[in-house]
Amino acid sequence: MKLVYNNPLKLFFILFLCIIDNAYSQSNLFVNESLNGTFSQGKMEGSISKFFAHDKYYLRSNFNVKILRLFNIKRDEGYIISFSDSTVTKINHKKKRFAIYSFNEFLEENKNNPQDGPPEENRKNEDESDSGEEDVTINISEKIEILNNFKTRKAEIVYKDEEESGLFIWFSESTLKSQAELEILKRLEQMFDGSIPPNLGMNAMDIPYDEHDIDSNALTIKFKAISKDGTFTYNLLKYSEQDLLPEIFKISEKYKKVKKL
Repeated sequence: MKLVYNNPLKLFFILFLCIIDNAYSQSNLFVNESLNGTFSQGKMEGSISKFFAHDKYYLRSNFNVKILRLFNIKRDEGYIISFSDSTVTKINHKKKRFAIYSFNEFLEENKNNPQDGPPEENRKNEDESDSGEEDVTINISEKIEILNNFKTRKAEIVYKDEEESGLFIWFSESTLKSQAELEILKRLEQMFDGSIPPNLGMNAMDIPYDEHDIDSNALTIKFKAISKDGTFTYNLLKYSEQDLLPEIFKISEKYKKVKKL
């Protein structure tokens, strides 16, 4: 099994298409991530913020994608998933509108919108390519580096197939995934039968840390992929307990409630 995706740039497209314990005993958790990438026809940059609270999951994502000189796509979206009353609030911060769905309504909408998840064909092709033989070199450093205020170690992965590509991962075992996040992740997996839509910001990179004697709950602090097709960089900027809900997740009184977004 590989340490990461065979084609690291697929991660960018998944995020673009969306594009993310016992909560009773854990403090609320605030997470902030940044993303940026370049590809043959343009570039993208964005950020994802998450807040894990008692029985609620908040998400806000901002993306700016430029394709050649023809398109400049800007998205500013949010979700509030409440397990206490089984509702999903979908927010378009750009248009200042929001809609509230029952779980059943939201699940049905996601079934009818393939763009909310990675194409099945891509997954199939990825699985087929994973089964082939490749020349892969993996180096995991023992040196501790301070990155984004986390103590990290670095894993370097080099693929030598038709074109050589490099993957670099900085991970932290001194800061592990919060039980608050793990519990919300478990609930979302149950809600979506194990396949959480990428637009909810919980799709993780396929990094089997435990196969390399690394704690399976290690945090990925930075991920950088470099290939002939372009580059992609992910950074975890903040991962900390926070009692109060940040203003960025709140719905302004000026926003209009609509039936559907």
